[in-house]
Amino acid sequence: MTKRQLLTIDDLTAYEILTIVEVADALENQARDIGYLPPLLRGKCLGMIFDETSLRTRTAFERAMGDLGGQAIHYNGAEARVGQHAKKTEHLPDFVNVAGRFNDVLLSRIYDFDTQERICELSPVPFINGMCDKHHPTQALCDLLTVKRHFGRLEGISVVFVGDGTNIALSLAQSAAKVGMRFTCATPAEFALPVEQTARLAGFTATTDARTAMAGAHVVVADAWIPMNKAHEAEERRAVLAPYRVTPDLMALARPEAIFLHNLPAYRGDEVVPEVIDGPQSMIYPEAVARLHVARALLLSLLHPDWFGIVAAAEAGPGTLARLLSELTELPGMKVSA
Repeated sequence: MTKRQLLTIDDLTAYEILTIVEVADALENQARDIGYLPPLLRGKCLGMIFDETSLRTRTAFERAMGDLGGQAIHYNGAEARVGQHAKKTEHLPDFVNVAGRFNDVLLSRIYDFDTQERICELSPVPFINGMCDKHHPTQALCDLLTVKRHFGRLEGISVVFVGDGTNIALSLAQSAAKVGMRFTCATPAEFALPVEQTARLAGFTATTDARTAMAGAHVVVADAWIPMNKAHEAEERRAVLAPYRVTPDLMALARPEAIFLHNLPAYRGDEVVPEVIDGPQSMIYPEAVARLHVARALLLSLLHPDWFGIVAAAEAGPGTLARLLSELTELPGMKVSA
């Protein structure tokens, strides 16, 4: 990677996004075909900081490190004294510098973007933003992988996000612009993405008309209407967002082959009805598991000394990748004991 961090999608070039998606897919195929992956990250450790509980992100990155021969350490917000548990600002530099010296890469999932940005700046090792209030770059990569595996391509795919213009919408819009996808964000005016963040995005359209937005959509995406810091606005938000609920009638306006994505957790009856999210067009479970595939590739891109060799092998085909992975297993310091 050009930068040893993933704070926002802007930290990745179009080529880097595409190579992470390509390698993620190739590694999953390799793991499925032979049942395991070689310990390419043996001796490496991931430190993960979670201000609140996490299902998909924690599971994906812990499993990814294990699959590649490394390990992961979990720190909750109280242990790290960050996020909602912060008492004094001086705790953050102390924690990050100590954790960064115990680990080879840090992942943080803290709601406040400013805190995430500060951790990224302080970290002496590569950093991954596992989610915050403004950005969710790893989810965007998961969605791209899900789309690529389903449709066989990214370029020219039309994505429609419906509902509240959340961190999911922004990171996916930024990703779509880099890889040649068309992205339409259908939101109420008061919940639109900030113009200063979308004005220069290629292929981006903003609208308040959800039904018109659906025309030609390959992918329909929704997110929860009530963010964790907006619970006190729940009823007001539901009233404003009701026309943006994803129903079978709304899905019918998209392409017949359209798929539905949601990062989860979902609130059936709010942003989407059960008939859609639990129906045949829903890809929410492959999308969730895609986070594991992306985590493997992302960690390799940050930690493995021959990342570009892995990329080239993945592009050359499964046979080439299998041979390279076998060779890389025998690199000095990574040799597997008999």
